[in-house]
Amino acid sequence: MSYKIEIQPSKVHFTSDENLLEDALSQSVPLEHSCKTGDCGACKAEIVLGKIENEKGDVVTQGEILTCQSKAMADSVLKANYYPELAHIKQQTTPCKVASFDYVTEDIVSIRFRLPPNIKFDYLPGQYIDLSYMGVKRSYSIANAKKKSNEIELHIRKVATGKMSELLFGKLRENQLMRLEGPKGTFFVKDSLKPLVLIATGTGIAPIKAIVEHLVATEDKRDVHIYWGMQYEKELYCNDLIELANIYSHISFTAVLSREIAQSPISTYEQGYVQNAVIRDFSTLADIEVYACGSIRMIEEAKELFLQHHLKENAFFSDAFTPAK
Repeated sequence: MSYKIEIQPSKVHFTSDENLLEDALSQSVPLEHSCKTGDCGACKAEIVLGKIENEKGDVVTQGEILTCQSKAMADSVLKANYYPELAHIKQQTTPCKVASFDYVTEDIVSIRFRLPPNIKFDYLPGQYIDLSYMGVKRSYSIANAKKKSNEIELHIRKVATGKMSELLFGKLRENQLMRLEGPKGTFFVKDSLKPLVLIATGTGIAPIKAIVEHLVATEDKRDVHIYWGMQYEKELYCNDLIELANIYSHISFTAVLSREIAQSPISTYEQGYVQNAVIRDFSTLADIEVYACGSIRMIEEAKELFLQHHLKENAFFSDAFTPAK
């Protein structure tokens, strides 16, 4: 059966007969989400009224659920984050060709895909796409702000025994034909006057790069503090962000290395873990907005730590990377 779902406090409606999140997205009701696997918790919603089969298979009438893993069993009212900024952006599937690629580290490749000239691919910097090739589909964040060149940049890390990794690493060629679907996700910078702390681990720097490029292009003057966690200095491949921090006084960049102390003159670097570096630099996070992208562990630890340092619950936004074979 199909049930009517109301989202509060926005009071938007959609109907659902299967997965709550997928049904909402298919009807242009962009509820907050990230991994869609039930691991990150970004899609949490509170039952105000109704009956829901939750991620454990229990039918509940109160408490919190994960919309990506839940199903309506009656007309229901849920309290959840809804983003009208995404309502006009339509998902689409389009062919794409490899325009260029660069193995920026031993296990990370940066690929630029060229879209057909008749395709208008609209997205908000921070969102991701699903890339399909030879029957394998994987999710990757878009690493560039929208440009007239109609190209999409992705940063892909090699995964041991990973199916997509086996297809791409050492085998990429220009003009290879693939397919992408998107845009997806609710990770993007919201309108605000608050200073921004953008933190990432690994290739989580990709959507952060897209966000910063967009902020610069739109002449957004908010203070932007970028923190990027890697293990070793040689892994710091994203020089574009370092250059932007050198050009613009309201942008700062801090590399955080967990396994070694940097030897060359990086713009700024610290040792340890990225979330701890933020706390060392800020006495309070009460008037800050944080955007975090990377491993689920980093995101969970960062949120817990930042809330202890006065960050408001609704000022933490995240996009969790979940490795896939």
